[in-house]
Amino acid sequence: MTPAQYILAFWMLVTGSINTISTKYADMQCVPNYRLDNPAETCPASTNTNFTAGFTANSTNSTPSQDVCPPGCATFDHPFVQAAGMFLGEMLCLIVLKLMLLCKPRDPEENRDFPKYIFAWPAFLDMAGTSIMYLGLTMTYASTFQMLRGSVVVFTGVLSVMVLKKRLLPFHWIGMLLVTAGAAIVGISALRETDTSEAKPSNPLLGNLLIMAAQVVVAVQMVSEELIFARHKHISGLHAVGLEGLFGFCYLSIALVVMYHVPYGPDVCGATPCVENAVAALREVVGSWGLLAAVGGNVLSIACFNFFGISVTKSMSATHRMVLDSLRTLVVWGFGLLAHWEVFNDLQVVGFVILFAGTLLYNEIVRLPCLGSRAPEASLFDHPADDDQREPLLSQASADA
Repeated sequence: MTPAQYILAFWMLVTGSINTISTKYADMQCVPNYRLDNPAETCPASTNTNFTAGFTANSTNSTPSQDVCPPGCATFDHPFVQAAGMFLGEMLCLIVLKLMLLCKPRDPEENRDFPKYIFAWPAFLDMAGTSIMYLGLTMTYASTFQMLRGSVVVFTGVLSVMVLKKRLLPFHWIGMLLVTAGAAIVGISALRETDTSEAKPSNPLLGNLLIMAAQVVVAVQMVSEELIFARHKHISGLHAVGLEGLFGFCYLSIALVVMYHVPYGPDVCGATPCVENAVAALREVVGSWGLLAAVGGNVLSIACFNFFGISVTKSMSATHRMVLDSLRTLVVWGFGLLAHWEVFNDLQVVGFVILFAGTLLYNEIVRLPCLGSRAPEASLFDHPADDDQREPLLSQASADA
């Protein structure tokens, strides 16, 4: 690998980790609780390292927000607004693409004459999957959230057989089996009782199930994108991600208006219940520097992560990108332990190792000829990628976001 490739890999790892960390940190912030008749005018910044959004002590008579925030304050519990921020970050990829075209001549093989609406359906799936995942993140650990996202290879593999009529080899099936087992262990690990002095998720089982359910939606999205790329060749990855961001932001903007007027849900809009109060969410973001930094970090990190991720795929290979994305889970997990957002869980380690091994096997990063994979190369980092591996993969860009 060249120094430039190391730089690309480093920043992909950093920006991808910041995305998950900043999203969780936003969930942790205490803001005025507008659901109350007398909300606090201001709330202190969340500086307690043992504080976690949606986490509560062992009490059945209090809500998570009441346990971790001062009176009159609540945690920033707006997963759909957070998802809108993610799509805003993806939209920024269109600006990056325009700037790149100004700095260098256009690739003659790049396809820009395609109907833009073809990404409307994947964007809808992206909106649904991301919203469900962010909802699950408010109920469980950031590291568990990141680990369970790896289970998408199982659902993608099954759908590729059913829809794309692909033939999976034995190493694919064994990899999927390992990922399933690892994801199950990771999910169960969050349910283990810890020291009662430590905070724990408010509803880890439901949160983990939501994250797993979202992977089914993401898998459908990835298969849909593969069908698009099979029909429309040489579409720029940044262009495609930016278009999905544009469609997704439009979808979610309309959905947030509907959620504001639906008279049922956990939030409060005016004096009536609602699904999500986006107006209050924006007011909370503007009124808190910490929250503004977290939401801004989410938006910018998404844009940068997609840019560096696609650059890694082009410069090196999709295999390198998969390895770096797996390392992102370790970074998020390590940060959570250092920041005391969670406690060390040995069962989670076992689950992650099994899940990671399954991912390596499924993507042929570890190659076992006896299971049908190609002969292993001497070193992943010493050999350049084949031309077919350098194709920008939108499926990975969207799923990783």
